[in-house]
Amino acid sequence: MASVGADPRVRATKRTASSRLPHPPRADIQALRAFAVAAVVVFHVWPHALTGGYIGVDVFFVISGYLITGQLVRLRERGGLRLSAFWAARARRLLPAALLVLAASTVLTLLFAPPALVTQYLRSIVGSTLYVENWVLAADAVDYLGADNAPPIAQHYWSLSVEEQFYILWPLLVIAATSAAIARGRGRRALLVTLGTVTAASLVLSLVTTFTAPSFAYFATPVRMWEFGFGALVAVLPAIAVPRAARAVIWLAGWLALIGSALIFGPTTPFPGYAAILPVAATAALILIGPTPPFAAARLQAWRPVQWLGDNSYGIYLWHWPLIVIAPAVLGAELDLWQNVLLVVLTAVLAALGKRYVEDPLRFGRLTSFRPRTILWGTAAAMVVVTAAAGVPALAISASEQERTAQAQTEIADPDACRGANLLLGPDCAGAKSEIVDRAELIPGLAGLYDDTDGAFACYTQSAAPIEPCHLGSEAPDAVRIAVTGDSHAAMLVPALRDVAEDAGWSIDVYVGRGCAWSSDPDPACAERRTALDADLLAGGYDAILVTAWNQIDADASERAERGAQFADRWRAAQEAGVRVIPVLDNPAVPQAAADCLAEQRDFSYETCAFSAADFLREDPLSIAARDAGITPIDLRGAFCDPEGVCPMVAGGVVVYRDLHHITATFSHSLAPYLRREITALVPDSAPTS
Repeated sequence: MASVGADPRVRATKRTASSRLPHPPRADIQALRAFAVAAVVVFHVWPHALTGGYIGVDVFFVISGYLITGQLVRLRERGGLRLSAFWAARARRLLPAALLVLAASTVLTLLFAPPALVTQYLRSIVGSTLYVENWVLAADAVDYLGADNAPPIAQHYWSLSVEEQFYILWPLLVIAATSAAIARGRGRRALLVTLGTVTAASLVLSLVTTFTAPSFAYFATPVRMWEFGFGALVAVLPAIAVPRAARAVIWLAGWLALIGSALIFGPTTPFPGYAAILPVAATAALILIGPTPPFAAARLQAWRPVQWLGDNSYGIYLWHWPLIVIAPAVLGAELDLWQNVLLVVLTAVLAALGKRYVEDPLRFGRLTSFRPRTILWGTAAAMVVVTAAAGVPALAISASEQERTAQAQTEIADPDACRGANLLLGPDCAGAKSEIVDRAELIPGLAGLYDDTDGAFACYTQSAAPIEPCHLGSEAPDAVRIAVTGDSHAAMLVPALRDVAEDAGWSIDVYVGRGCAWSSDPDPACAERRTALDADLLAGGYDAILVTAWNQIDADASERAERGAQFADRWRAAQEAGVRVIPVLDNPAVPQAAADCLAEQRDFSYETCAFSAADFLREDPLSIAARDAGITPIDLRGAFCDPEGVCPMVAGGVVVYRDLHHITATFSHSLAPYLRREITALVPDSAPTS
């Protein structure tokens, strides 16, 4: 992570380093760094062994807030705080190693990454090079603790992006807070008030958004700023004389809190929110009591291996994740225990080499004599090079895949072609199951798999806020009017519905968003959206409302029954208002083994990577609701699994799924004629008059 202290023992730069460091790194802070990076690495390599290891990132944030604020205040009080010099020093310290790892990650991606993940990895590298990876992940609503999509190779740079944004904003805050008061000798008091206000506001934002917008809460810089603020407040507070016994109690309680958080927290812990207060406050308290251990046992933190780990924590953090992500692709299998141990050793070796030959020479060598402007321009140039190295291949691959997919659309829409949904629903396609398709001929190509959405999420609402609908098809006042509501699975039907609207001359309004389904679920966080949906759907004059939602594989029978009852309750109210509701039953979930198989195979037949419907097709709450409300649903699951329960991953050369439960836009297009047929059968006014 950032702000890792220099190792003054590096022989090649010993005199230079000692002349520039105000004091050696504090052993206690190096021990905190060692704990933080060890927790993160263990969490990523053996997630079940240390389920809350992600709190190591929060420890780093507090340390950075303390060290950087202390440095800024000292410079400000001496009148030597020049923004260009400060930013140049940060760039010289952090970016060489970071860009080196990103360049190596680009090479590893192009050489070894599975085709379906190449563009995802490259885009992650671009976002990380520009230090906006946290915002990229927040926008994509990727869950850092467990996503359906494979995590990208530079995903861990989200925290470095937050830190870099902190380094840009924080000195401006320090200058603004002290500009009027520093001349009167009250700069620290003014700064303390400002930092306290910013920290409190950020903490409140964190407490609220952790439950209302968890992806934003996890990745967004304003939500994380309070963690830096805790460290900053410690740096600005007047020195406090803590009695020896109290220091011993604080030290013991602080370390127990950190270790306990790493052991007890897990993927389901709402985070950051209230939970993050414990490790953040513990870290701030440990820094506050000072560097001298209060009793003999605490001197373990000065143990040489602990200090080495703290010295090299930045490089270890940078290298560990790309190696974890790419190793299975290089070896062709998941790593066993000893291979993971070797991976950790390799991480430490690469970190040490990077520090010895890249970080320290550039930090303490000739580069220190360059003007700040020169360093900043050189850094920008290096970032451009790495961005181009990753971005140009990503754009080329994406453009090529989009062109191939567009060329295949006409054929896919033809039922006689036996491609996509036609393979199982077409009357004359049984013989096409035996055909073998080369990986290079798949549509969408695996390199463009995650991009194959065709505008499905163009109006997808991420939060619980009311949905602004998107319009498809005809504007004619006498056109058949259909509304579509649901979550991301409803969004994946948008490509098919767009085809239907254009071909049939229908008017379709799309109300799709994350969570908060149109049901009677009493969750207060969804009340505003559901009220708005009621107003729009029930009074919108629609001929029918299509409803679909994710049939989550891990929901038990009672949860399915409860959701079904909530849907049925809402639909009955709609029926009483004279509104026709048509549920569309969801597609099956995909086992991880089938998704992995898809990435590994060269040739595909009907049964290649196929899975069993008996294992991954549960009773749909929408089906339960339809039965309870006396409604006939649309059931297109025959397009996904045959009567024997075999569910192909590739149907007639068309890849069915883009992840573990969303279908590709290409397959969605192939559903269009069947979706239109089913709607027409249930909505008499929608049938053609000619």
